[in-house]
Amino acid sequence: MNITKNEVDALNLLVNIEITPENYQSKVDSVLLNYRKTAKIPGFRPGKVPMGLVKKQYGKAVLIEEINKMLQDGIYDYIQKEKLNILGNPLPIEQAELDFDTPGTYTFAFELGLSPEFEVKVSKRNKVDSVKITADKKVIDTYVEDIRNRYGKMSSPESPESSDMFYGTFTEVDADGNAIVGGIVKADTQFLGTNLKTKKVQVELTKATIGDRFSMDAAKSFVKDYNVAGLLGITDAQLEASTGILQFELKNIMRMEPAELNQEFYDKVYGEGMVTTEDEMRAKMKEEAERMYQNEADQFFLNNVAEHLLEKTKFDLPVSFLKKWMRTSGDKPLTAEEIEADWEKTEKGLRYQLIENAVITGAEIAVSNDDLLNHTVELVKSQFQQYGQDAMDDEMLKGIAENALKNEEEARRINDQVYNAKLMAHYKENFKVEEKAVTYDQFIKLVTEKA
Repeated sequence: MNITKNEVDALNLLVNIEITPENYQSKVDSVLLNYRKTAKIPGFRPGKVPMGLVKKQYGKAVLIEEINKMLQDGIYDYIQKEKLNILGNPLPIEQAELDFDTPGTYTFAFELGLSPEFEVKVSKRNKVDSVKITADKKVIDTYVEDIRNRYGKMSSPESPESSDMFYGTFTEVDADGNAIVGGIVKADTQFLGTNLKTKKVQVELTKATIGDRFSMDAAKSFVKDYNVAGLLGITDAQLEASTGILQFELKNIMRMEPAELNQEFYDKVYGEGMVTTEDEMRAKMKEEAERMYQNEADQFFLNNVAEHLLEKTKFDLPVSFLKKWMRTSGDKPLTAEEIEADWEKTEKGLRYQLIENAVITGAEIAVSNDDLLNHTVELVKSQFQQYGQDAMDDEMLKGIAENALKNEEEARRINDQVYNAKLMAHYKENFKVEEKAVTYDQFIKLVTEKA
């Protein structure tokens, strides 16, 4: 097999492969010999079929299959031998239909897109913005309200409020308030008063007593996007076909009474004696909230790093080759128009992937099996702590982690997390990082402005 190359330019390469009968004939003959041993052709005993008949029936297909195998092995062996850093996969160049009926010498050509050579500079001379997201009083108040409700208890108040839960039966009626024969009737429904759109309807509800009835407009009485059809147990089409006028008969009222802030409550939430005052609880909540915010803050920093490196690291790409390769590389073929529509986003992602790989190579960042195991152990430990369960001993944690890593998809996800953590540490150590403290609302505004 003779392989030659033609350098179109620094990023595009043509590789020609010539395959002669000397390269493939012995392999074809060997396969056909095996076919002869097992071929079942009427009139001949197994293993006694004339070779000429075997060749006539199977020879062409075997020849094509063996040449395809040689081509695949040949092109990738050549890439390895020449140490070519390619993008995508080799693309075969279309040619006139070949004559496989009369075996001879065949020539094939492949188009290769080469990865560009460039230098990535990660330096303290370059500034990258970062944030520390703090949990302010507004956030902590919300946390306190939520957890008090979760540990609260239900009561049946005499005087309802708009935030109460209202139970009852809906009946479809006409404009005069008469029930529609065969119309919508749904008992045992429940909804929060705050799901009602207007204060007028909410006030009417809060003045009601058990057994009272009043009408609602399905389209106008509830807040936007509220699933009225789901509340009634019907389809949107059925609701659309109805009068839209619903009579509600109030059967019961329930109210969530938030748990009192006392030692019994603190012990239930955090464990006995772990928290003894509201201030201590708020401090813990602040710590937990800010720990949860860290992932978003880290992603914000990585996005800023990506923007900086993309701006500062310039190189060319074999664009024409990449667009051609992308048309057939996925599960579903794409049109040239579809490629063009997403090209700006695709190119940006590819450029940063090349830059990131260069950073990883240059900084000799690697993830070992121990790294994966240790990270997984910490994830498991964190999950147990999150649900208030006692920590396991190290051997049990290790066993759970090892079992999780047997799942290939989970192992890949964790591997990406560890790589990102190491990249993050590398960037923070080698860039000049300017960290700014912001509330979560300020962070959302900051991200929105950058979008």
